[in-house]
Amino acid sequence: MILKRDIVDRAFKLLSMSGFELDDGAEDEQDILQTLDDMMAELQTDNYDFGYLFSEDVTESYLGDLAGIKRDAISGIAHKLALRICSLFGKTPPVLLLNQADDAYNALLTRYQKIPLVTEREENWFYGVGNKVRWW
Repeated sequence: MILKRDIVDRAFKLLSMSGFELDDGAEDEQDILQTLDDMMAELQTDNYDFGYLFSEDVTESYLGDLAGIKRDAISGIAHKLALRICSLFGKTPPVLLLNQADDAYNALLTRYQKIPLVTEREENWFYGVGNKVRWW
């Protein structure tokens, strides 16, 4: 059972391990939660579904709410959120954090990508569109 607070805390832990000292008050945490919700709304597409649970209204999202994601998705999402927190506070993320975030995010997308099934139907076959070379 992963809460939205767990993702936000992991992002702050990543930043503190990178040497940042951020004062995160209750108001800042709510802004970061809204940033998390916005980021997850951007990432959810037809090809990627992380199972993130959105609230009915943007103002009704709380840190104690269930996130709905699996444990293997936390790292990629938290790294991506850490980069967004850097930009919110006007900080430049270190290169190591950028590389780790890139690796974690790529692994997340690879793991959760939905590849459409190919079905063989007679209507999908086009006759006569093969080799166009003509011998005279």
